[in-house]
Amino acid sequence: MRRHREQRPELIGTLAGLLASLLASLLASAFAPAAPAAAQDGAVNDWATFRARLAGCWQAPEGSEGSLIAFRFGLDKAGALRGKPLVTARHLTGDGETRRLYEEAAARALETCLPVPVTPGFGAILGESPIRLRFVNTRPTAAYQLNSNITIFAPE
Repeated sequence: MRRHREQRPELIGTLAGLLASLLASLLASAFAPAAPAAAQDGAVNDWATFRARLAGCWQAPEGSEGSLIAFRFGLDKAGALRGKPLVTARHLTGDGETRRLYEEAAARALETCLPVPVTPGFGAILGESPIRLRFVNTRPTAAYQLNSNITIFAPE
């Protein structure tokens, strides 16, 4: 003699819903792109954060409005300079002392900010990327800010 089990449609529906939800979550996480590793201990993990760090190290001297200086340099995987930065362009305004102060302020920004602590992933990118950096003392305008091409405008 067989016993008939009592079926509870509401319980079966709930379990089926939970199972479908669990399966959907597992599939979504398995095929989702990996999230970038979070920066640890203040280490720089991307170009935007790197730009912000550099911007925080620079202050344009008074009377140098309209000036700019551009550098090209490389960093190693640890965020330290590889060699001396090369000045690739300069347009300096003001008297001789103001021009000298502008160049010194830009060089001091690099000395102060570098080396910058970086994550291993971003360090690998830095080690392969020549950096083109411009310090500009004009009003901010649309600037070519793509990866290692960086324009830092003077704080207002």
